[in-house]
Amino acid sequence: MKVLKIFTLLILTAFLSINFSCIKKECKIAGGNYEFVLPFTLSPAQKTFHTGDTITISSTFTNPVFERKTGNSYNLVDFKFYLGTVIYYMDTSIIDFADIDRFSFIKENNVNISAQYYSDGNSTLDGQYTYQNNQYTYKFKLVAKEKGNYVLFQGSEIYYRGGKQLFEGKCKNVIDGAIINMNNRGDNNIELINESKNPYYAVYITKKESKYLDVGGYCFKVIE
Repeated sequence: MKVLKIFTLLILTAFLSINFSCIKKECKIAGGNYEFVLPFTLSPAQKTFHTGDTITISSTFTNPVFERKTGNSYNLVDFKFYLGTVIYYMDTSIIDFADIDRFSFIKENNVNISAQYYSDGNSTLDGQYTYQNNQYTYKFKLVAKEKGNYVLFQGSEIYYRGGKQLFEGKCKNVIDGAIINMNNRGDNNIELINESKNPYYAVYITKKESKYLDVGGYCFKVIE
């Protein structure tokens, strides 16, 4: 019986090795997922806002879409990127997820975006790009209502919610994913995290590339 188990294991290992070797070179992508780059802009790009100030978040780009890992651009027609915006209030020793309500949001015409509230206390602004004439557009505005230090993340949940959409040249073994380049991938006032009352936020500095820059991080403060 033991010999049979060893033999079976060897056969399985050989099969997996052969199967992997049959994957095309261009489909052997690290992590098993694409990273389509979505450019975003937060304006005005400043560190300090006053209550009542308006912050505009927008993204516009044309098809095809650049993919970071392969260095190629792919024709993505009306792709669903499952965009999400979350804002953390950093002036507390606890992590308070329901911070969307510290801002009013103004939706642009024809933009698919809405506030979502979850049972765990988390709240986000979720939406999709408008795709027209081979161009992706997304835009909304935030109006600051309460003073404090904040960190905003503009992410995409395509990996979890829409990772198997089809496009020409797609590798069957690779899941769709996306990263956000906020303001040309600038530091976006990351030093304000040092003023946070919660040590949890330090992870955005120690793992800056994956936890902050790839998810469109932007720190700012609101004063009266």
